[in-house]
Amino acid sequence: MLNLSFGIYDFALFTAVFLRLSFIVFMLPVFSSPQIPNQLKACFTIAFTAMLYPYLRDIVNPLAFEPISLVTVIVGEMIFGLIFSISILIIFSAFQLAGDLVTSEMGFGFAQMADPQSGGSSMIFSVWFHLMAMLLFFTLNGHHIVLKIIVESFRSVPIGSFALDAEIFQKIIALSTRLFVIAIKISAPVLVVLLLTYVGMGLIAKFAPQINILTTSFPITIIVGLIFMSFSVLVWGNAMQDYYNQLYHFLQNLVRR
Repeated sequence: MLNLSFGIYDFALFTAVFLRLSFIVFMLPVFSSPQIPNQLKACFTIAFTAMLYPYLRDIVNPLAFEPISLVTVIVGEMIFGLIFSISILIIFSAFQLAGDLVTSEMGFGFAQMADPQSGGSSMIFSVWFHLMAMLLFFTLNGHHIVLKIIVESFRSVPIGSFALDAEIFQKIIALSTRLFVIAIKISAPVLVVLLLTYVGMGLIAKFAPQINILTTSFPITIIVGLIFMSFSVLVWGNAMQDYYNQLYHFLQNLVRR
């Protein structure tokens, strides 16, 4: 006969699992968009908790409801979820920064559009680069690996035991520097070609001053940028697989302290 009893002990276990998952889900790049209602995020978190609860019941310690202990646990889980989500956000932000660089060099720096992910305005190709990063993330089964690491964190980092130390802080800083490196590598092919294009137009303006370079340069840079940006997309898959492997290595080190 199926036992559906749910006592105080079970509620404390369920709340402990829900606490960690809620901070991670609400701050993940995929769910952090203001376009996704908070009610939907909360329902997803509850469903996610209910799915993992039978597996984690014998692993997780029940949540203590004493005020001081509860505040300490909440702060620790909030820091853990923030670090976990920011490390993933760095990769997506690298793509968005690469889009900003390419957009500016192509002459679209003055043109901005509404960004549904951030709720603000972004340059034209920044949104496209961000969507490509998200598609590559799911194509490379990144969500499966992230889910596996989240489940593993309940075993290796018990609820309320996470503490930010100097070692973790240094790893975060080291991972943050990768944002600029990845952005430059992604946008480098287009930036180099556009730089050579500007040099060529400068020579044309020098030897043929009767040509209005200011008006003729815009269509040239746009066409050249679009062509070489489409070529560079072909190698993004292999490059991003290496970057995501570095991200997963960092997350595994975070939960296996």
